[in-house]
Amino acid sequence: MTQNLHRAKLSVKLITGLMAFITVAGLVSCGGSGGATNYSVGGAVTGLQESITLRNNADVLALNRDGRYSFNNRLNSGDVYNVSIQRQPDNQTCEIINATGTVATANVTNIIVSCLNGVTLSGRYQAVPLIQVDSDVNDVTAKLNVSNDSFFEAQVIPNFSTVHGFVTEQGTGRFGDGDRFAGDADKRDFYSVDLQVNQTIRLQVADFSGVDVFQGNLYLMLYDSAGAMIGLSDLSKEFENIVVPAPGPDAPADGKYFIVVEAFSGSSKYTLSLNVVTPANILRQSSVDFRPGESIVQFKPNATVNNIQASSQSSNQLGNQPNNPQITFSHHQTTRATLASFDVANINSASALSSGLNSRGLKAAPNFIDELKQKNFASYQKYQTLQQIKRLNQRADVVFAEPNYIYKALRVPNDEFYNLQWHYPAINLPQAWDITTGAITEGSRAGGDVIVAVVDTGVFLAHPEFSGQLVSGYDFISDVTNANDENGIDNNPDDPGDGAQLSSSSWHGTHVAGTVAAKSDNNTDVASVAWQAKIMPLRVLGTLGGSSFDIIQAIRYAAGLSNSSNTLPAQKADIINLSLGGSGFSQASQNAYNAVRSAGVIVVAAAGNENSSQFSYPASYDGVVSVSATDFADNRAPYSNFGSRVDVAAPGGNQGVDLNNDNFGDGVLSTLVDDSSGSRVDALRFYQGTSMASPHVAGVFALMRAVYPELSPDEVDTLLATGSITTDLGAAGRDDIYGNGLIDALKAVQEALKLSGGEDLPVLPAFIAADPSQLAIGTNLGGILQLSNKGDDPASITGVVADAGWLSVAEGTVDGNNLGEYLVSVDRTGLSDSSYLGTIVFSLSTGATLNVQVSMDVGQIDKTGNAGTIYMLLLDENNNAINQASTIDNGDGTYDYRFDNVIAGTYGIVGGSDIDNDLFICQLAEACGGYPILNTLSTIDVSDSDITGLDFVVDILANFGANVSSTKNNITTTGIKRPVDKLIEQPLNNDNKQLQ
Repeated sequence: MTQNLHRAKLSVKLITGLMAFITVAGLVSCGGSGGATNYSVGGAVTGLQESITLRNNADVLALNRDGRYSFNNRLNSGDVYNVSIQRQPDNQTCEIINATGTVATANVTNIIVSCLNGVTLSGRYQAVPLIQVDSDVNDVTAKLNVSNDSFFEAQVIPNFSTVHGFVTEQGTGRFGDGDRFAGDADKRDFYSVDLQVNQTIRLQVADFSGVDVFQGNLYLMLYDSAGAMIGLSDLSKEFENIVVPAPGPDAPADGKYFIVVEAFSGSSKYTLSLNVVTPANILRQSSVDFRPGESIVQFKPNATVNNIQASSQSSNQLGNQPNNPQITFSHHQTTRATLASFDVANINSASALSSGLNSRGLKAAPNFIDELKQKNFASYQKYQTLQQIKRLNQRADVVFAEPNYIYKALRVPNDEFYNLQWHYPAINLPQAWDITTGAITEGSRAGGDVIVAVVDTGVFLAHPEFSGQLVSGYDFISDVTNANDENGIDNNPDDPGDGAQLSSSSWHGTHVAGTVAAKSDNNTDVASVAWQAKIMPLRVLGTLGGSSFDIIQAIRYAAGLSNSSNTLPAQKADIINLSLGGSGFSQASQNAYNAVRSAGVIVVAAAGNENSSQFSYPASYDGVVSVSATDFADNRAPYSNFGSRVDVAAPGGNQGVDLNNDNFGDGVLSTLVDDSSGSRVDALRFYQGTSMASPHVAGVFALMRAVYPELSPDEVDTLLATGSITTDLGAAGRDDIYGNGLIDALKAVQEALKLSGGEDLPVLPAFIAADPSQLAIGTNLGGILQLSNKGDDPASITGVVADAGWLSVAEGTVDGNNLGEYLVSVDRTGLSDSSYLGTIVFSLSTGATLNVQVSMDVGQIDKTGNAGTIYMLLLDENNNAINQASTIDNGDGTYDYRFDNVIAGTYGIVGGSDIDNDLFICQLAEACGGYPILNTLSTIDVSDSDITGLDFVVDILANFGANVSSTKNNITTTGIKRPVDKLIEQPLNNDNKQLQ
């Protein structure tokens, strides 16, 4: 069990734990013969160099030299004596031997007072550069106390910093403990900071699990300089993440932002980390592009219709919160998620303080809700929507409630028109067309159609290139305003346009559908990938984008599953193409894709156009084939996303160059619409984007289904992973740029023919991979690598070595092949301030090696850190806190400290903050350090000389980068010589911050 440091509040004088402090009972004579006072009480003093005052009952004696002594008052036989030290010497510590007893029939001469000279232990601690502290924490003794509760009061912090702070949704109620926020809430902390696009913001909710005094549920929001909410993470989990979005209509470029940490319930410490690079393993980046006043809700199977209906009529179902709006649900079935709707436009702020004063009589901070409503009404509506969703998630009969995210077409628009389709020969389509053009000619489905569902803006049904190429579709846009066709969902997937003015619509779905299966080999217009496949147009994107709820209904329809239309297609789709996306993870969506895949439907999606490793959905959902984009030269298109979720690449174009020297930008040419005259007429146009790459892959899969209709999603995954249907690009094997390579139509059709002839799938060779593939430890204590075999052939780890002296690796939990968890730790002892790179080399039974690069930082001194108020503790050899030192701020991020009157012995030194005022230091989300470094405390042997230069670094304890649980026994890694988590409680008095 991990123990934590406490700090002692000593109001008058610091008293060391090794001195004997014996309380005099003040007893009177209780026996004896009643004779004369004949016996003296005394002994000897040794080592005294100053003055000391002793007391025996009421008798006081002052001494200033060594030698024999006796108290003035004499005692009778049978009397009790109790000798104590009333005042210690200023620079010495004395203790008493034989201090109490009963007088017999002789003088008492064996009470020995032994004095030792104290020495001074001093040093300096330095706050790690770029660490910051919330300006209004719960520790009432903290030096800084400035409100940062609103946009106006936002605390300015430098970029790339790490902040530790505290928020509480209501007053803590701990008046007796001296909490700063005992009576008043500190619900939000605002930070003003210059950020960069694709930078990661991470929040760790230190008290999420509630194992300490406090427990809280926090979430993270990002606003631009105008107060528009552009990012949020509301997972209701220990970790929340936001990636600064790429510039666009709804997102600014690099510059000033506001980060807001808010307590939805309870109280908690937190760590806010601003990282440089977006890691590839972020679990979720929550989108702010969602519909105000709507939520997708999944009820538990045992929820009754009556309860669901009742919850739509009574706000009490949401926890008796004030101003809760009435809720309506799209349906009352528990087998699939329902759409909840509620009015959030006119909710009054329940937290406004009409008097303008808080409970301490001080001027209250500007009310955030009112400030946001005035500053940015759209963000206000989104904020109120999140509050309602949080309350829905508190219901006992709800599995989850989440925003109804809006997704938009992944297109980099360009108005130019061109007439060349270089992108088909690039993937060997002409050779594949010699084998099939998409018609099913054999087997039980001979004469039938391969159907590709295009989930998009709809399709211009009257385009001549779609004559005979379409099957019935559906319009799933439920919002009449978004639909732009004066009704909600209906059976007409025709695209009326998604622009407000003429010539402003994208006609995105028409372009995508033309790539998949436009009429071909007809001496006009353009060709497509799968000439004889059929398109199922499903409309989900309107003038405002598309919601996750509507998209879920569309893919369920395509797979022949129940949906909001209460209808099913005559034949389900073979493949679904989604050239759309956003950064919001939806559990309801993941559930839907799982169901679609189980129905045998292959799902393909665009990886995204943000030039980022940021996860884009639906491409990053499990079971979805994610497609990145290439240019004419088979290089990654400059806009294309990349990362661990990319499965395959395909031509997406780059209209900014003309690499084939045809005097046209190298875009993807396909069908479109021209409405400049006021009427829709067919047209052709070049577009670029991963939206254009995805239908190339969907079309190739349609060709494969034509020759092998039983092709399953699992078989597609295996063929991709083995490189059987791709041309390898970039680094050998799978990489984060091209996935498993550029799709090859000829190879794909050939492999499908093999499968149709009964041949087995190719065996995937052993491929041992590390997750993460690169480990960035930063200033944390260590990290964890997970090694696994992604292939079919067996393989094992035969050895592991680190190439740097500061880097070490040890087996954690591994199997018989030594695959599994490896614990990586670093030793910063003796290293100068800098960034360090090392490599862990795993030897494999295949004869190959796996190299994992590890980066580590030792604090830089170029930017001043601020750890807040630090409590310095002196530990005895049993790790008990026996002294507390004051500190002096040098103004440069360093602080001097000194322990006086320390007697000979063995000690340790630690220091830490207590931002939540729970009497414990060095918990998660608090600053902590020790001499010489926290995870390897050194003993300090004290004799008779002062010791200086006991310097160390203080950093914020956080688990970012280590991928471990935040339970206390994981604060330090395995093998620490003298870990802080083994310190034992040893109180000094009833008003102490001690070791737990």
